[in-house]
Amino acid sequence: MNTVRILIIGNDDINLQIIKNRLLEFGEDWLIFQMSCEDAIHELNNSQYNIIIIDCVDTSNVVIDRIAAFKQSKKNYDTPILVCFQEAESAHIKQVIEAGALDFIQKPFKAIELFARVRTALTLSSTINKLGKQAHIISAGQQKMEEVLKGLLPNEIIDELTVFGESKPKKYREASVLFIDLVDFTRKSAKLSPRIIIDELSELFSSFDDIMRKNNCVRIKTMGDGYLAVSGIPKPNMDHAINLINAAIDLRNYLIQRNRVNPVKWEAKIGINSGEVIGSVLGSNNFLFDVFGDAVNEAARMEKNCEPNQINISKETYLLARHKFRFIERLPNKVKGLGVKRMFYLKSHLDHTGFNHLDIERIKESSIGTLINLI
Repeated sequence: MNTVRILIIGNDDINLQIIKNRLLEFGEDWLIFQMSCEDAIHELNNSQYNIIIIDCVDTSNVVIDRIAAFKQSKKNYDTPILVCFQEAESAHIKQVIEAGALDFIQKPFKAIELFARVRTALTLSSTINKLGKQAHIISAGQQKMEEVLKGLLPNEIIDELTVFGESKPKKYREASVLFIDLVDFTRKSAKLSPRIIIDELSELFSSFDDIMRKNNCVRIKTMGDGYLAVSGIPKPNMDHAINLINAAIDLRNYLIQRNRVNPVKWEAKIGINSGEVIGSVLGSNNFLFDVFGDAVNEAARMEKNCEPNQINISKETYLLARHKFRFIERLPNKVKGLGVKRMFYLKSHLDHTGFNHLDIERIKESSIGTLINLI
């Protein structure tokens, strides 16, 4: 149990010593300090007390000013204050109480009255201290829950749930979707311990999240070694295709740089598609924001039909980003469930040397590829 600390404040040393002696007579394990009003301001900003006792020999206005100053201290703004009066009118006492004092003590002291007022103030101080600690624990818990929730839901969806208690499904007419999958994950993970696998995925996906935030994109979910992200959802964004392609480039560069120093090497296949997407919160207890629609399915097919370390772009995304990037067009390929689709590998950003017209090359699906200029 913490030792009780009592501070007696006043400018009459004899009165302060009398009050201290009376308190010591109760035989309680209290640490009692006394000091002038001027010194108290500095002291209250640096040390915390359980109660403050002011020996009042000044006018009510002066006492009120001092109470206000003590209430503004860094460590004792909520510490109970008792004021000792020799003789005071009711109006005077009322003003002091309204200024923030908890109670008053009439001089000359009656021992039982002094003890009762001090004990009441200490009980209140203890309650305030406990409530403060509980509030801190609750606040820390709420902050942790908010961090966890932000990892599960986009900020805009959290705001909707907070304000309205629900988030209705929405149709996003212009959005882009990215799937990324680690190559040979099953084969590689069979040679690694569970701890290393989890550490690897945690580091990779945390870095992916940072890249998405940097490029104004949002991670929707992870699926084993798979990663799904969007742009233009839930906040509309006209540059959704460009943002997601920039994120894909950063993802690929990150893996290349990481493989140079990390003992576990990872390659990835990245697929991107653009179009109309439905977004909705699933579940009533365990919330999850997910995306649906043909555009999502086609983005997944872009990733499935991609080679390692490539970024495979659908025709829809290509049309939105061709003024910013160079692409290599692949021969039309039959995609499961979607028929024959045009697909493009991302080549690079357009240069800034004055060459602004479209540079597309067509390659055959082979280990080397045959380039055909379409300029």
